Amino acid sequence: MNYEEIRNIQRKEQNSSRIVEIDSNFYQRLADFVKEKTEAYKKTQDPTEFRELENVVKLARRVFDSREQKIVMKALRSVRMKEYDDKTMTPEEKEIYAALVNVLKKHRKFFEGVLIGNYQFNGQKKQGDSTTLINGENNNILLVRIRKSVPRFVGADSKEYGPFKANDIVKLPKREADLLKDQGLAEVV
Repeated sequence: MNYEEIRNIQRKEQNSSRIVEIDSNFYQRLADFVKEKTEAYKKTQDPTEFRELENVVKLARRVFDSREQKIVMKALRSVRMKEYDDKTMTPEEKEIYAALVNVLKKHRKFFEGVLIGNYQFNGQKKQGDSTTLINGENNNILLVRIRKSVPRFVGADSKEYGPFKANDIVKLPKREADLLKDQGLAEVV
């Protein structure tokens, strides 16, 4: 590794909204290069060696900060769009990305519960009403996200549902939720 390689990666990161593909052992090689520069300075006490070390560290921070920001944003998009893609990340970055996605999924699940009147965070549980509606706890009621506008309709239970707009989060009987899901109008949350 050398200064020019780090500079090229930094330029690519700066000029791209996506995470640029780099060697999977980039961070190990960077650590070795910084160690080499540090030892060179300690040996010579040459101010030029110190400036080179300083420049390498500054440039490496820019690369890291840019990639870190992109990873955080990608994790957020992954949870929202349900798309998981870590192809251009190093093994270290993949680990952070996976952890972020898991935390964000947990947070999103918490909020979906809030939207149906259930509050559960860090072991505390408070319900807005006496019926438990979180998916999995009552198989007859499902929480769904509406994907496309749905006009008012009468369900199998003779009750009226809707109208719903795209991105509405609603609770529906399983039969009606499955019907909308099968037609591509909703997805179970």
